[in-house]
Amino acid sequence: MRAKHYIDIDKEKLTLFQKIFLILFILFYPFLVSVYTMLPPLIGLVGYGIISHFDKNVLYSWAGFIYLVNLELNSSLPLLLSFFIIIVIYTLFYSKLKLLIRCRVCLLFVLMVLIDLSYYSALFLYDIIFDTSSIIGDMLLVYYIAIDILIGVFL
Repeated sequence: MRAKHYIDIDKEKLTLFQKIFLILFILFYPFLVSVYTMLPPLIGLVGYGIISHFDKNVLYSWAGFIYLVNLELNSSLPLLLSFFIIIVIYTLFYSKLKLLIRCRVCLLFVLMVLIDLSYYSALFLYDIIFDTSSIIGDMLLVYYIAIDILIGVFL
């Protein structure tokens, strides 16, 4: 009996329960993030999902895009900034990182850190340029990034 490879896991279909959970998560988790500040926004995890399924399954990429737009609208963040950052990382870094890093978990870790740091840096730059305060730079950002990476590695 052989072990299941990561490629086999990607080809599995979602059950009805998993589809319903995915839809409810996309629609309602951004509401919870905007109300409860201890819930991480999971931008890196969703960004990795968009990047990794961009060529294979466009439906998952659109689900991630809808999640990000819903999160930005509910949290009063700049609209489409996260999607712009993810597309820039996909076009500039993903193919090179995929060739350089063979370990799937290592690639996930590097991409999530890159997405999170780029997004929060872009938010700080946005705040400086437009003299707003959409995000506060404190230890909560480190918590968001750490929880985002831990959830991504354990999934």
